Amino acid sequence: PAALAAASGALARCGILPVQAGALDRLARATDIVFDKTGTLTRVHPVLEAVDVFDGMDEARACAIAAALERDSGHPIAAAFADEEEQLAVEELTLVAGQGLAGRVDGVDWRLGTAPFAAALVDDGQLWLGDGTRAVARFSMREGLRPDAANTIRSLEALGLTVHLASGDGAAAVERMAATLRIADARARQRPEDKLALVRELQAQGRTVAMVGDGLNDAPVLAGADVSLAMGEGAALAQRAADLVLTAPQLMRVPAAVTLARRTRRIIRENFAWAVGYNLIALPLAAMGRVTPGWAAAGMALSSLVVTVNALRLMRRPREENRSWSSC
Repeated sequence: PAALAAASGALARCGILPVQAGALDRLARATDIVFDKTGTLTRVHPVLEAVDVFDGMDEARACAIAAALERDSGHPIAAAFADEEEQLAVEELTLVAGQGLAGRVDGVDWRLGTAPFAAALVDDGQLWLGDGTRAVARFSMREGLRPDAANTIRSLEALGLTVHLASGDGAAAVERMAATLRIADARARQRPEDKLALVRELQAQGRTVAMVGDGLNDAPVLAGADVSLAMGEGAALAQRAADLVLTAPQLMRVPAAVTLARRTRRIIRENFAWAVGYNLIALPLAAMGRVTPGWAAAGMALSSLVVTVNALRLMRRPREENRSWSSC
């Protein structure tokens, strides 16, 4: 308990909140880590870079319809349409996991999402607006990589973890991200059930899987992973499904948390070894009458003090961890 309390305090000071029992122990045993892309490895708010309209659709009208559909979706893409002045009402809004959104705006049924879902076209990785059979607009988004994403991936690999990327985005965007971050296993157009299947596949191989995500679609896989971390800027449902929440947006908190979890497990083992060794020596001596009550009380107090002081080592940061924790 002393070690876990000290570790939880150290995590909280650095912007990581453990919300499930046993999270540190499972994180210490992690062998693989799966990242979502949008809002996790990239910044939360993508930028709308270009709008192409078709079939007589007006650009402002297309943006207004997209803004209405995205308004309550909780997806990071909604931020790209947050500045739209025209506020349209949407009815019968439906989220189709891994594909997009469907809803009725001014009596017309619209779909916003992948090209096959929105307009029955070949998937090109862009965001499309259509009625399911024809396209009226295509939105090109620009996402900024989080500044510490590359260092985070390298630090996790240095800790011996295998990194995977699973994203609902198109193949082109995911391949660019994987090439930039040098992630060997990258999977595009992953629905929530596909991400969960990836985790189950790794678990079936005897791997202990950590998941990092932020969106509503990530909630099932966050709950299904052995241990999970949710971004504090993400959806509330994702945070409720996770074991730990990154209250600060820096991704370098993830390798720092893994390192601290492993130190915590090591110190717990040291404390158990001390307690077992102490009792193996002290109990026989006490049974033989070789220990007076005064010495017995002093020995118990010393044993408790040793365990507590050893646990408090988790409150300070070793020199080799300074890089991971430098932004705390």
